[in-house]
Amino acid sequence: MRPGHFTAVFGCVLLGLLIISGCAGNNPKGVYRAHYGAEPSEGELATLEMGAAHEIVIDDRYYVSGGKYGTVKLPAGAHQIWWATGFGVSVMVEPSGYAAFGMVSDVSLEAGHVYKFCADRTTGHGYRVYTWIEDRTTGRIVYGEKKP
Repeated sequence: MRPGHFTAVFGCVLLGLLIISGCAGNNPKGVYRAHYGAEPSEGELATLEMGAAHEIVIDDRYYVSGGKYGTVKLPAGAHQIWWATGFGVSVMVEPSGYAAFGMVSDVSLEAGHVYKFCADRTTGHGYRVYTWIEDRTTGRIVYGEKKP
């Protein structure tokens, strides 16, 4: 595959998914419960708000679509989370008109806390993308860097 071809293909697929999910109307999004076995008590769980994440994979085990779910409940503790986000951009910057980004975040989530996936960018040629996960309970950034 040519360099950049994967990004363009991934961006087109992600854009298609966003369009389809946008056509679904105003249906409320569900809560994905990322655990096996006995139901943990609410006090043992952390909450992830999908926010800027279009899709996530938690611990190489749980795939969550932002088109279907708005929130994830999972046991507190250390987790590895792959997540994807994207932006509409000028065709002068990216011929597809869309830029998609995937990243892996190693985070430790606290019980009872609410976290949100966030993303922002600068504009124009050479734009910079900022991705971060914010602990909305404390206001602390637990992964990445917020746009200044």
